[in-house]
Amino acid sequence: MLPRIVLSMIFALGSPISPSSARQVPSPPPMPEEDWALVTVLVGNVDEDPELEYLVLLRKTAHEKDDGLRIRFFDFDPQSRTWTPTEITNESQESESRFFPPETQVTLEDVTRDGRMEIVIRPRRPSTPSNETTGLVILAKRGRYLHQLFATWEGAPELKDLDGDGIMEIVLHAEYGDPRDPEAPVLYPAQVFAYEDETFRRVPPRRYAAYFAEFASAARTEYETLKRRLIEQPMTERDHPALFRAIARMLLALRMQEDLERMRTYYLAERPWLQKRLPTPYLQALDDLIKPVTLRKR
Repeated sequence: MLPRIVLSMIFALGSPISPSSARQVPSPPPMPEEDWALVTVLVGNVDEDPELEYLVLLRKTAHEKDDGLRIRFFDFDPQSRTWTPTEITNESQESESRFFPPETQVTLEDVTRDGRMEIVIRPRRPSTPSNETTGLVILAKRGRYLHQLFATWEGAPELKDLDGDGIMEIVLHAEYGDPRDPEAPVLYPAQVFAYEDETFRRVPPRRYAAYFAEFASAARTEYETLKRRLIEQPMTERDHPALFRAIARMLLALRMQEDLERMRTYYLAERPWLQKRLPTPYLQALDDLIKPVTLRKR
């Protein structure tokens, strides 16, 4: 299930604001910092009161190679009809003051299903595929302060509703190295964080056994579909990494289900066919994957 996103208004610099929106929401707050330009604005309700809050993304006016985005958060004061910076705790200070990569996505989402928006920050480096992120930060307004519900800068994190209750879980991925391309490891789901006691806590993967079973089934279908294609037509060098990644992902999925005997049996049955088609480094990496020492370490 996709995260439920409810925004009062989203607009980018230069986008028109309708008269009805202009009456409801005052002008953006002044930016005291010099050399910063407004990029995007998000307006929504992230706390207990009915008033709106204001999230702005800023970028340096003079673009430098390593410049990124800066995030600021404001509360709306209905009495003065002005925006005031929200007081923040030490744990969220880094998220507000640090620079995020220019490709960072920032949204307001009700990931906890409590009727209030959380600030969801998904940093992404320029070299990262558009469907992947290199980090995840979730901030929530609790009382006067912004609190950090979750933060990671690795593991290709994903927000997913794994059990259908409307509350998002966080899936982190582990890596298994590609011997020919160390910069592009095989990713597979390895850790799950669930929302408990107003924060995200790591929980045993077996709690979401259905999700991991579905992942394993999809990985097996991907591998066996690729295998059928390679049986019917000549194999090229470009097929080597695709074949390695497909079978490795399936074996890793079985390992996450703690079905080690099934993983070993399936691979040994496939190995004679793979041996005729994969270069030695790929085959060795697959052999290492099912060794007991590898199972203990990873």
